[in-house]
Amino acid sequence: MSGIVGIVHWDEEPINSNELEQMADTLHHRGPHGRGIWREEYCGLGHRLLWNSPESLREKQPSISADGNCVITADVRLDNREELIQALSLTHRPFADITDSELVLHAYQKWGQACPQKLLGDFAFAIWDSKQKQLFCARDHMGCKPLIYYHSNRIFAFASEVKALFCLERIPKRINEARIADFLVDTLERIDKTSTFYEDIFKLPPAHSLTVNQEKFN
Repeated sequence: MSGIVGIVHWDEEPINSNELEQMADTLHHRGPHGRGIWREEYCGLGHRLLWNSPESLREKQPSISADGNCVITADVRLDNREELIQALSLTHRPFADITDSELVLHAYQKWGQACPQKLLGDFAFAIWDSKQKQLFCARDHMGCKPLIYYHSNRIFAFASEVKALFCLERIPKRINEARIADFLVDTLERIDKTSTFYEDIFKLPPAHSLTVNQEKFN
């Protein structure tokens, strides 16, 4: 269990580093072994690290691709590491030196938005593609790792937990009374995979991905 956060300002307002750091610090309990922050122009990503595997000891996130075009923040534990290393032609390196987030980043660069279909394990991640000027988010098939988000025409923000989003002044804090009613009567509790107890804040469902840029949200 690690923690991920991120902000994209579609109005191209520069990222406030203090807000991004506050979001990450709010998730300290999810990742006490390290904090990483990355920002560039109007996008910023953050990460809280939890050591939970030998490979995770080498994690330094957010991680940037070798060509500098993509940046990832990920809460991830992969089960098909060897298969991915073979498919991604990374066998020239010691397998133990290759982190799970690096594998996800390579998978995105090879297979694009189809990459989650190649991953076995628990994951929630976001990749900022500076070439495409878009954010790609995905969640594992069983929904073991959470990803919560808020979206408007000015901002897209995500985090592992709702309380990290509330570090941002742009995000309203309005109770979703209909969702609370569903929870209390247990009618839609097992069916509703997207709404939260707050209006306009949503969960990415298990086995789903999301691509966001200035023109589209799907």
